[in-house]
Amino acid sequence: MPRSRPRRRVALAVVPVLLGAALAGSGTATGQPAGSEQTAEAPIRLVSGEFFPGRLPAPRVRALAAGERGGYLVQFAGAIREDWKAGLLGAGAEIVDYIPENAYRVRMNPGQAARVASLPGVHWVGRFQPAWKVTADARAEITEGKPAVYEVRAEAGADPSAVAAAARGTGAVVTETGDGGLLLAATPAQATSVAGIEGVAVVDGFRVHERHNEHAAGTIMRGEQAYARGYDGSTQVVAVADTGFGGGTAATGHPDVPASRVVAIRDWPSEDIPDCADARPDGAQDVDSGHGTHVAVSAVGDGMADGRGKAAAHGARLVFQAVEDHIDMFGSCASYGDGYYLLGIPIDLGLLFQQAYDDGARIHANSWGSDSAGAYTEDSRYADKFSNEHRDMLITFSAGNAGVDADANGVIDPRSVGAPGTAKNVLTVGASENGKAASPCDPALTYQAQGAAERATMGNRSCAQAGGQNVIPTWGDWWSSDYPVNPLRSDRQTGNAQQLAAFSSRGPTTDGRIKPDIVAPGSWISSGYSDMHQQQYDGTVNPATGLAQDDGYGFPLNDDYKYFSGTSMSNPLAAGGAAVVRDYYKKHHGIDATSALVRGTIVNSATDLLDENNDGVNDNDFPIPNIHEGWGLVNLDKATAGTARHVDEGAGLATGGVTEHRVRVTPGSPFKVTLAYTDREAATTAARSLVNDLDLEVVSPSGVVYRGNGFAGGWSRTGTTADTANNLENVFIQAPGEGDWTVRVRGRNVPFGPQTFALVMDGRVAAATNEMLRNPGFEYGPAADWAGKTSVITNSTARPAHEGSWWARFGGTGRKGTETLHQDVPVPGNATAVAVSYWVRVDTAETTTTGQYDKLQLRVLSTSGTVLGTLGTVSNLDASGAYVQKTHDLSAYKGQTIRLAWVASEDSSKQTTFAVDSTSVRWS
Repeated sequence: MPRSRPRRRVALAVVPVLLGAALAGSGTATGQPAGSEQTAEAPIRLVSGEFFPGRLPAPRVRALAAGERGGYLVQFAGAIREDWKAGLLGAGAEIVDYIPENAYRVRMNPGQAARVASLPGVHWVGRFQPAWKVTADARAEITEGKPAVYEVRAEAGADPSAVAAAARGTGAVVTETGDGGLLLAATPAQATSVAGIEGVAVVDGFRVHERHNEHAAGTIMRGEQAYARGYDGSTQVVAVADTGFGGGTAATGHPDVPASRVVAIRDWPSEDIPDCADARPDGAQDVDSGHGTHVAVSAVGDGMADGRGKAAAHGARLVFQAVEDHIDMFGSCASYGDGYYLLGIPIDLGLLFQQAYDDGARIHANSWGSDSAGAYTEDSRYADKFSNEHRDMLITFSAGNAGVDADANGVIDPRSVGAPGTAKNVLTVGASENGKAASPCDPALTYQAQGAAERATMGNRSCAQAGGQNVIPTWGDWWSSDYPVNPLRSDRQTGNAQQLAAFSSRGPTTDGRIKPDIVAPGSWISSGYSDMHQQQYDGTVNPATGLAQDDGYGFPLNDDYKYFSGTSMSNPLAAGGAAVVRDYYKKHHGIDATSALVRGTIVNSATDLLDENNDGVNDNDFPIPNIHEGWGLVNLDKATAGTARHVDEGAGLATGGVTEHRVRVTPGSPFKVTLAYTDREAATTAARSLVNDLDLEVVSPSGVVYRGNGFAGGWSRTGTTADTANNLENVFIQAPGEGDWTVRVRGRNVPFGPQTFALVMDGRVAAATNEMLRNPGFEYGPAADWAGKTSVITNSTARPAHEGSWWARFGGTGRKGTETLHQDVPVPGNATAVAVSYWVRVDTAETTTTGQYDKLQLRVLSTSGTVLGTLGTVSNLDASGAYVQKTHDLSAYKGQTIRLAWVASEDSSKQTTFAVDSTSVRWS
């Protein structure tokens, strides 16, 4: 049956698991490695296990006919180069997915596979095994031995109709859902047979999505400061997919979201699922939990007259997508019980997002998901796919409400973040506490609280009897088994804006990525109360249930506002904040910011919370980044202050590519750099979801290198390795030195390039100096931009580079000779100042203290080669073993295109090596 809680990881009984001969690859025919370039075999990392393909025994998989296309795995000798990929495509293979490490899942026939095996860079070729297509959730269902519902997706390039027909041939009941998706009501044997169908990409368990059920946006997230600058989301459209919106029309949605700001209300009626569910669609009205109305008003509501309930994006327009209906559960789903479920959400989430995108929305808020214990699921993949194909829409998801202290150590346990919040390209939002210690209620209400725990907290009193004030419980008061010991048990559910909400799902993901990304207030949030079946206010009940609408936590504030807690509540606040950030870029910079830039800006400006472990002490026991808050609390004041420099999706990088930006930093505040990019969707069968791997490096004026996400005590530290898991990387320097800093992005492994990215650089950062040289730090290697003897550009470790890995080595032979490296540079005629600088290190075997036997000169030539002047000379007499910076004025050449040339000459005696790095020509 479908599940909503994390599943145990068990071996698949009918489909063989990885640790056995049944899963061997076939190579091209024999299971042997292909090619000759692999120096150290890398493992294949799948959800079902990790293995070295060259060590697999003979396979058990159906042989393909000569011209029949089927699934193969092709592993390369290292990070995937563009020429290797081109060779694979040229041989006729269709690339389906990237599989770590350094491999593609492809479709091809046996003849093509044989040709691929002989291509340069190819290490191994073998058939893709059926067991590799089955996720942990599906394995658990099959092992349980009962009929169940599964999600199946056809792989790219396969015929979805043929896959559906083959699935029906197993005896399973099949419902086609679009984009190659299938819902399967199947026995374990039938599900196992479906995994063996050529063209099936994945067999996954079916999940029923759950709901992740005032002054927070303005005060805690500092939206008031953004609004004071004129940033209220008024240039933006925010989409919300949720239960329903008030009475189901623009006019009856909610009084604080006027019809003039409602672009559209779209109903997504639920459909029947064989052996699972009969749907009873009821339109876009919000009649049961009132969850959708609460979420929508949190995102875009303009609040009450006194300012309470005002959203950060109170000027934005709304697209609402209603996805909940009453469902009769039976068969494989009978254990759920009849009730309201979000079954209007399509299997292919891209269909939902596309409708909102076509309605103009560029922020899409989703306060729902399924408990996946940090796993990357098909939902995650669909969210990433749409994001990658629509890079100007930011999708937000709540992290989930699965935070518990199961081991009773007083700290919330890790790895509970839900899907699709485990997607890479979405903004995943956890919940912090609301800062208000008091939550007043309507003193006219005379009924008892709806829930037993609430009645106990209120002392069996009505709001009127309690004097118009809700009593705020502790976490242990309502969920004693989830929070059995202090400090969590006795901690009040609201009142400390520096604390995390106990229920908020924690990271990391199963592949070690940082989630949630950020947090926003999510406990006892006052927001919209749907005007449908309100207890005491209208006296009606929902005919489907015989009950009044859920009136929230405690008692409602009035007939327009009630209280809820959950990451469902923090997510729309953050989504509204994202709309404000996008509004800022539109109004201040005149650009339609990409999702990467918005996500990067929110993370770069976030504030580290001080009480992540709820011990009541603001001592920052868990500095950022951490599993509780990710990168911190949304701070719209900093996000819209206008102090940050940004780069938004310029030229992309391939494997081995490098790009640099230099900025002048003045001490006095931290220097914070964020790299964010929208990655290609991952294979859900892969154990690591990062596909294109970009790395961030920030280099100080003295050459100290800080790498992305290498943190200690909340700040970047040196000596760390590159992050190979996240597509969002940060370098935060607490006390930066004055001078020119280099922000560098490297393409470590980019199997689906070129990969674009966004950068956000904040602090006391001056406008980037105008750099005229191309490849100034030589990090693109010897083939880029320089002329002359380009072989002097090297990444040899015989001498250290000043920064990065590449440098120019002149001389060092002890033989008579001359070497020249040059580049043509147009010097602007309107420049006030212009100069060339570089760092040089000299070491020599010469012993003289008077004779310049070996020299390196920097000359200025015309583009035809005529020498116009010599700017500077260093020689064997300048040997020191340390890099020294040289700077020369070029003002005399304004308005000309000149050739800058380093010319090294060495005599026939002892060697002198001149190492040149970090070159620059800048003007102002």
